[in-house]
Amino acid sequence: MSPRISRAVIDRVRQAALVSAWVQWRALGVRLTASGRAHWIVDPEALVLISLALREHERRLEDVLASWARTGSGVLSVQRVKNLQSRYPRPTGERLAEFAQMAVSEGGDYRWRGMAGLTPGPRGRDRTLRDPRSKAWDPAALMVRMRLGIGVGLSADILTYLLSLRGAWASARAIAEATDYSVYSIRRAADKMMEAGLVEGTGRKPVEYRADPKAWSQVLAQDDVPPWRHWSQAYAFVADFLAQAEAGALQAPSAYLLSSRLRDLIEKHQDGLRLIQIAPPVASRRPGEEYIAAVEQVAENIARWMTS
Repeated sequence: MSPRISRAVIDRVRQAALVSAWVQWRALGVRLTASGRAHWIVDPEALVLISLALREHERRLEDVLASWARTGSGVLSVQRVKNLQSRYPRPTGERLAEFAQMAVSEGGDYRWRGMAGLTPGPRGRDRTLRDPRSKAWDPAALMVRMRLGIGVGLSADILTYLLSLRGAWASARAIAEATDYSVYSIRRAADKMMEAGLVEGTGRKPVEYRADPKAWSQVLAQDDVPPWRHWSQAYAFVADFLAQAEAGALQAPSAYLLSSRLRDLIEKHQDGLRLIQIAPPVASRRPGEEYIAAVEQVAENIARWMTS
């Protein structure tokens, strides 16, 4: 038998991604059944991208994405989607162009014109999955809530990330890694927020920032803010991993060829793996089939991470 990544491992990764996506969509107000609740801040752009990547495996995602394109695209950051898209495989980008076309043609959101393809994506069977007038906010939906109140952009995302740290300080670089904007842009926006008294700064270089959780809990009427998770990095790996599985690239005539392909995959996502605290295997220490087994373990770890 040709060397391959176990089909059981691929299925576990796909199922874990679906479970986490359902939980997060429900936290954003989509009316659907999901087991469990979101214990981490929902990253809306990462959620859209992984849902597009999984769309062919779960018909209901077509309904959710179509509903969101019509009624929820306005709380998504087009710039941030562009920043994230480069990490995702080509099929996800093609489906994103369909989503963008639907956001323009049916949602009337012309910010998406530059990303829109010629045709919209699947129109979905249920147009009422999301109620834009909903007043019940899940704590995990803080990023969307901040954007509705402050506006879509850096300020809302910076504030969300800082609140998720529950009073801890963060550098501009740490905020940039979480939000996928440039360090310069983060520093410039955070400095203005500091001048406005929305966040605090250390006043010394390198400057670090924090948001007072007690002060903001009164504004938000929310005592506890869920912690941040680097969903965009994890989902980018998962989308790439599953796209390669669908293309037949996770099996090969020889262990050497397969391990070479897997090294390229890991190298592309190694920074993201470190951010989610899953150590990428070192190829020089794990030749041939050992490296294949090590990548399977990475995939298993990510599956557990997504549903923990």
